[in-house]
Amino acid sequence: MRTMQIRPFPGSKIQITDLGYLIKERLLRDRVVWPDQALSLVGYMTWPSDSVMRERWLEAHRRNDQSTINELLHGLKIVQQHWARVADIVHLHLDLAHGGHQQRRGGTSLGKAIALIAANAKSKGTGTAKLWEIWKTYKDVAHIVTAAVLVAAEAQTRHRSTPYGLKLHQLQPYRMAMLLPELVLAVALSIEDYGLQQTAHGQTEPMFDPQSLLRISPDINLTALEPPIRKVAAKDLAVLKTRRSGNRGKANRRNRRKTTPVLA
Repeated sequence: MRTMQIRPFPGSKIQITDLGYLIKERLLRDRVVWPDQALSLVGYMTWPSDSVMRERWLEAHRRNDQSTINELLHGLKIVQQHWARVADIVHLHLDLAHGGHQQRRGGTSLGKAIALIAANAKSKGTGTAKLWEIWKTYKDVAHIVTAAVLVAAEAQTRHRSTPYGLKLHQLQPYRMAMLLPELVLAVALSIEDYGLQQTAHGQTEPMFDPQSLLRISPDINLTALEPPIRKVAAKDLAVLKTRRSGNRGKANRRNRRKTTPVLA
């Protein structure tokens, strides 16, 4: 089992009760309150399989080396687009499972979520093969990536209702992880728990690989926060109904047996 090395939040266990106030206050202050946790979180989200790059990221901040920080953040726009694809997959998986859909066809699966996203998407980089490629890159941090995207979406919704006076680029997942790491990790705790359940809601295997997933430490000192669940549209269920089953699940199971746990 792999665990992310993110320092626990100090003091009593944090339980987030006033979501609107926390988001608005932290974004308007624009100050990193929890730098140790935020920087480690972003490191795992951005370089899930590269501990050298994560350490370089942390060291650049220790030295306040803005040139290296800017270099490391080059291409962040594309990275955040990939985070959004991962979040689409995870969130749809949650929606299908909680709605009790597809139980007669083996339950919820990554393949079904990806097939539905690919069928509905119109933008570049959302084909089935590309979505699987992105998933492979970020699957071991999918819970924290998804949580950051969901928090960003919540901030954008609240901003549209009662404007904060900020621009869209100030409401992106990267800044959520930097400014609101406790909120991102609280949501990620719930997603992690769901994604590791073996037979939850009719699914035959967990969404996340228990051997390779980079888990949140149980002593992180946070209370989990449930992500929003959406109702799956009838037209999307019709797409799934006509989908032919493939052998993606068997391939994944073969790959999982080959995985060797490595401490992060």
